[in-house]
Amino acid sequence: MVEVSIGDIESGKKMHRLLRQLLPGVPLSGIHKMLRTGRIKMNGKRVKANDVAYAGDTLALYMSEEDYERVSKPKKKFGGISTDIDVVYEDKDILVVNKPAGALVHGADGEHKDTLTNRVLAYLYHHGMDIKSFAPAPVHRLDRNTSGLVVFAKNGDSARKLAEDISSHTIRKWYLALVQGQVETTGVIDVPVTRDTSQNRTNTSTREGKQSVTKFYRVIHSDTTSVVLIELISGRTHQIRAHFSHIGHPLYGDVKYGGGKSSVGTSHQWLHAGWLQLDDGRIFHAALPSQFVGQLKKLGYSDEDFTNLSSVSPQTYMQ
Repeated sequence: MVEVSIGDIESGKKMHRLLRQLLPGVPLSGIHKMLRTGRIKMNGKRVKANDVAYAGDTLALYMSEEDYERVSKPKKKFGGISTDIDVVYEDKDILVVNKPAGALVHGADGEHKDTLTNRVLAYLYHHGMDIKSFAPAPVHRLDRNTSGLVVFAKNGDSARKLAEDISSHTIRKWYLALVQGQVETTGVIDVPVTRDTSQNRTNTSTREGKQSVTKFYRVIHSDTTSVVLIELISGRTHQIRAHFSHIGHPLYGDVKYGGGKSSVGTSHQWLHAGWLQLDDGRIFHAALPSQFVGQLKKLGYSDEDFTNLSSVSPQTYMQ
């Protein structure tokens, strides 16, 4: 017999959900059979699938320690999943990762396996973290073709704190974007947006929608494009893409928002989440990806432009 003490993280969960976390190697049908046959008890009494466990309760699992060791480790879950992630920062509460363009944060239809989230889970599992009671998760997300910083919470307290900070806008995020045309030197786009989920598109509106504010500063420019440093004051889905389309400077290559396919073959936006500051003042940075730099070179940006670009920081341009 194996005894498991219920902690604060597991408290309030129904038995069938809790057991699927504790015993990932047992199929759901097997869990229900264990419940029916009395091989699982809580505080000495038999339990049902919808019974709720609370902190301080004790589960008795009537199996050998060898069997428990085998079925409690989710090795099969991460079979074939790469642990190759670009870790920017890690401590006991958070993991900050630099996401490459093209990677999904969460699974989409037909693409559930090789996501950034699953890679992070596989990485943490193989580095010895117990992910049965709490599965680390991203506290915000980036579009598939946007690169840059994503923060993962590694425990429940951290997840709740970061969610509160995002809601209260005490976490700051800055981006670099390649846009069409020469934008103004600096500006603020304060235009509400609405969301069309059927088209996976965000639309600007002057009469309705959620308040959305984007600040920007032009860093370098050519005759036909500009690279801008952007701060999101509000964090709506596709906000940057919709706002710059609204002012007549869609992101370069962003077909969905009017950017059009470029002459050098890109068919997605060039957008990088380069800086993120937590409410305690810690700031993280991810350098511009080599693909982004290569795109700028194709567009004819000079060595002087790249020198100016390499010196960019939010502290210098946007307080």
